[in-house]
Amino acid sequence: MAPHPAFETNIVEQKVKTLVNAQLKSILKKENLLVSGLKAAMQRRIVDQLYLHANNQDLDRFNRLKGFIQNPESMNSPAAPHPSNQIPHSNFPPVAGPRPMFKDSPFYTILQHLTPVQECKVREATRDTIESKIILTPDVADKLVSEPNLRVMIFCASEPISHFSKVDVAFPHQVEIKVNLDEVKANLRGLKNRAGSTRPADITNLLRKRAHYENSMTLTYALTHKKFYSVVNLVRQHSVEELVAKLKSGKTISKDQVIREMVSKAQDSDVQAIGSIISLKCPLSTLRIDVPCRSTVCTHNQCFDASSFLQLQEQAPTWTCPVCNKTVSFEALEIDLYVDDILKSTPKSIDQVTVEPDGKWSRISEHGAPPRPRHDSSSDDEDLVEIKDPPRVTAVKNEMANGSISMRTPPTSSREQSTTSSVPPPSIGTKRSVSAVIDLTSDDDEEENRRHPKKPATPAYLTTPTYSSPANGRAQPVGNSLGSFGPYSGNPPAKPNYIQRGYPQR
Repeated sequence: MAPHPAFETNIVEQKVKTLVNAQLKSILKKENLLVSGLKAAMQRRIVDQLYLHANNQDLDRFNRLKGFIQNPESMNSPAAPHPSNQIPHSNFPPVAGPRPMFKDSPFYTILQHLTPVQECKVREATRDTIESKIILTPDVADKLVSEPNLRVMIFCASEPISHFSKVDVAFPHQVEIKVNLDEVKANLRGLKNRAGSTRPADITNLLRKRAHYENSMTLTYALTHKKFYSVVNLVRQHSVEELVAKLKSGKTISKDQVIREMVSKAQDSDVQAIGSIISLKCPLSTLRIDVPCRSTVCTHNQCFDASSFLQLQEQAPTWTCPVCNKTVSFEALEIDLYVDDILKSTPKSIDQVTVEPDGKWSRISEHGAPPRPRHDSSSDDEDLVEIKDPPRVTAVKNEMANGSISMRTPPTSSREQSTTSSVPPPSIGTKRSVSAVIDLTSDDDEEENRRHPKKPATPAYLTTPTYSSPANGRAQPVGNSLGSFGPYSGNPPAKPNYIQRGYPQR
């Protein structure tokens, strides 16, 4: 629902930016809003409150806040009591204790309370359950349906709580939340030993977004040693893309400012200035930086990607610099135009640059080792190296081809140990045997067969027959081949075995 033209929100918003801190705090007190924080945060709270009155078509509250903004001195005069900033037609009982004021977050802005503050008493050895009813007005129900950036969240904080300090979101260690009997699936503990890393629980999708419908919420907790306070708030959520766009349109670290700081450090007599290396990859995502930013409280030139950093803080708000681990805030983040110029001047394949003390930079490849050539599959044949034979091997092969080398096996009578020479002289005029040729291209198996050749088979007529008992009165020879008494089957008998009666043994 767009505000009526009579509200003139744009004109009043521009006036807010001209107010000083003391005037902003006075307006926040009149509106019962938080008065601490940076000037930008106080301006944002006033503008959000202004648009809230305009969207609700609440002309009285809008004109009252408009009068404070246009005439801050009028706040010192006595005025009528300011109406409550709660949902219309919702009468919450007074809180039995201080109302917690939560720390500001760039990811959401608290607009109003939807439930009273519930106190969770100490339960050191038992468990307890508190119940709440979330009743939406027609205006809030319509906004939740039409505006996706409006969310309903559960906030919780622990003691100590005061009116003068803000607290972090913190739930009991053992807690279970159900909305309309559906369990809330959210990380309610945050990071271990990191206070302030817990996010409020978003329950928008579990609500029945109908006017005057009683949405039930139960919070069960146990084993607590201090009190906790919970409340359900309507907030306006700010996406990471919206915050990155806000950084781009806000303050920046100019290129000249970065160079002046480098030159100033180089002129320090106590410090020897040398070149440094700046990585163009984000230390969080390890990807090339898209929007380089860093905090103004940091002294290093190394940047990180704004989108990656904000996405991490949205999941677990630690708000520490990923380079030097200093505590930072969203208001202190600024875009570094010096690194942004390097990113725009280098191709995406460059990951690092060398920065000299005078601010000049160059690519790493220009001073380091030359880049390795790319491997081309089409040039595989060009990478093959031909291994040539040594001169001696080439000479032997040539002589073999010409038939000038021959080796002869010595006769049987000359195989005794020789006293004159270990190698018998070759005979002249004899024919060269095939086994005497040295083949350098043969493998080990062929060489082994050549060293131990198989003996030729014995002719059949040299085999001694063996006779067995005849079936028809005559002796039958058995094994007239080499298979019975060959040289490889054992020692043959000296004489034939005659077992038939009537044949005398020889």
